[in-house]
Amino acid sequence: MNKKHLLDTRTSITLFVYIWILYIIVYVTKNCFSGAMASIVNEGIMTKSQTGLITAMFYVPYGIFQTFCGNLSDRVRPDRLMLMGLFGTAITSLIIYIFPNYYTILIVWTLTGFLQFGIWPALFKIASSQLAPEHRARGVYVLSITPTISIALAFITPLFMKKWQDMFLVSSILMLLFAIGLMIIYPHAERKMVLYEDCDKATPDPSPASDISSTGIFKKCGFYILLPALVLRAILEIAIKSFSATLLMESYSSITPAIGNILNVVIILSGLIGMFSVKFIYKKFNYDDMKSMCATFVAAIPFMLLTLLVGKISAVLIVIFLSVTIALLSAGGLIVSYYSVKFARFGKNGELASITNGGAAFGIVIQSYGLSVIADVFGWISVLWIMIALVAISALLTFLIIPKWKKFVREYDL
Repeated sequence: MNKKHLLDTRTSITLFVYIWILYIIVYVTKNCFSGAMASIVNEGIMTKSQTGLITAMFYVPYGIFQTFCGNLSDRVRPDRLMLMGLFGTAITSLIIYIFPNYYTILIVWTLTGFLQFGIWPALFKIASSQLAPEHRARGVYVLSITPTISIALAFITPLFMKKWQDMFLVSSILMLLFAIGLMIIYPHAERKMVLYEDCDKATPDPSPASDISSTGIFKKCGFYILLPALVLRAILEIAIKSFSATLLMESYSSITPAIGNILNVVIILSGLIGMFSVKFIYKKFNYDDMKSMCATFVAAIPFMLLTLLVGKISAVLIVIFLSVTIALLSAGGLIVSYYSVKFARFGKNGELASITNGGAAFGIVIQSYGLSVIADVFGWISVLWIMIALVAISALLTFLIIPKWKKFVREYDL
């Protein structure tokens, strides 16, 4: 297990700013198809099911390797996992730009999911335990709000492109440049890192219970019960962000693909409001992770129910309902990140973040293809009813785990 971290604040800030910008670029690339989906469907290039399958197949290998190889982020130097994803994606994005046909993209994008599986756990490992101690909480917070900013960019960018596949050319170039930069910046920072036992004794060893197995820790805290709720939360959040533009376009004749994308950006950016409110939510529930998370799910239920009126009431109201739902789900997502940080003292923070993200990836597979097919065959109302059921189940699971989590927090003084 890599137990090195930075004490030099300038190097810590430089490293974090670099990996943050890098993460934005990676996340925009992952959501290229979601950003172009309304235009692709409207032009008849692909069906909703086909675009959904392409997105889903990215997350199949991505989720498998994150779930079952999560401990790599605690054992392998994080830049090596990241470089594999950056150089690999630079190549696959270029192939998509040159050969923008359905079957080539389906195969190449599936490979990209494998290449990128180590990027998030590596980033989380750096932010939560390798930065200088005073930068870690803020680093995790900024990384957690980054997907909201990046998905918004993924929907804005196509508006400035002549063709949707141009996004992949830009992505390929940026991935290559940032991979080269990482080969310079991370080794420089790594040379300045010190072992925890070599630094000031006032700095606590973050892993006093690292001899406890991952299975033992995760079972004791109730993580295996919580994981399905985290997967469902990911399905809901990504579904709303991915489908809203098409949902609005197909439900209101006055909404074009471009207007749908703009409205979707509003919905996506509302997630920032939810993240800014996490401090208030934590305070309201006495800084209990499970109670706070459960509250966000419960509060989202009535707003999801109101979306069933899509096509019958003003589109503005539907955008508001979806925006509030995204704000609440995004707040829950940030709480999940803070929850993961608590496992740094066991040396399991990278592994838990990897498993959580891997589980979410499997959820995205279900959402990307499964919900796309349901929308094609049964219509959007059926999709919305399913999403209402998912948020209710998430609320129930987090409620059930509250006593177990309280006991765990007391035992380890978290």
